[in-house]
Amino acid sequence: MKNFQKNLYHQLLYIRRVQEEISNRYHPADNMKCPMHFCMGQEIGPAALSSFLRPGDAILSHHRSHGYFLANKGSLNEMIAEFHGKETGTNGGLAGSQELSCTKTHFYSGTILSGAFGMSLGDAFSKVYKNENNITISVIGDGGMEEGICSETLNMAILYKLPILFICENNKYSTHTKLNERTEYQNVSDRIKGYKIESHLFNSNDPEKLYMLLKNLTSKIRKTKKPIFLEIMTYRFNGHVGPEGDDHYNYRSKAERDLWSKKDPLKVYRKKLDKKFGIKFKNFENKILNDINKKIDRSFAFALKSSFAKVYKKYNYQNTYHKSVKKFFNNDISFNKDQEDHRPMPY
Repeated sequence: MKNFQKNLYHQLLYIRRVQEEISNRYHPADNMKCPMHFCMGQEIGPAALSSFLRPGDAILSHHRSHGYFLANKGSLNEMIAEFHGKETGTNGGLAGSQELSCTKTHFYSGTILSGAFGMSLGDAFSKVYKNENNITISVIGDGGMEEGICSETLNMAILYKLPILFICENNKYSTHTKLNERTEYQNVSDRIKGYKIESHLFNSNDPEKLYMLLKNLTSKIRKTKKPIFLEIMTYRFNGHVGPEGDDHYNYRSKAERDLWSKKDPLKVYRKKLDKKFGIKFKNFENKILNDINKKIDRSFAFALKSSFAKVYKKYNYQNTYHKSVKKFFNNDISFNKDQEDHRPMPY
């Protein structure tokens, strides 16, 4: 096996296993309280991109961000600790999953729909201004591309010739609303042609093809300092937000889910490598799977032994809001409303 094949498969498996274990361990332990937007099924983008990221490159992601955080060499220990609300987390336990960020690796995500897409302009402009040979990667979903800020962002990126790789993960759903119920365009890349931005549509489940495409695109952006738009057709196997599933709402059919499960890039690539390399691949897979599982176990152990964030001690307790924050950390508060069908529990 070639090194790039090993790295690519390792990233696919690593991201998938981390997502699975977070989902499996969320309940009944209930040590993690934040809602989770998993990317099971959508690992192909971050896995293929990981090999072409350099120190100094930045990723500004949508809130389905775990895969890109890990692909960008983010600390699994700190990510899991963040989800547990611990002070050793990436953001001191105060951001959770949806606002997962890490200044050390230049990674930022957020829940304001399409907000990170717009902020990529400033990050990329700073790179040009400082004459840095780094690029900005801006990740968004097909639902987010329907926000007005996206039009302004694309226009400014072209006008000022900014080194941005725009990645749109088109999983065909905006929460529970299907793409054909929202727009006549089934491909976002068709919709943006008027901006005169170079755009590509990737509609394949072969990770190696996406790897080669991203190799060329990232290299071109570094040379030309011009933005490129890439749409990746993909599918999420989990619910919109979890860890609970949402297929009981019947917004997508079992036949559709089964069809995409058969096209799962991880399964497809595993079958391809197994057929080509046989026992060498099996030995490699067993080793990295064992290493990944041990790493995940260590990260959960790290999170559980870490201390909770105690930021509330700095607050003025006479303030009503600050009293609520204190009650939250003291286990004295409960939630009466669902957040996107997910009801968190107090610490």
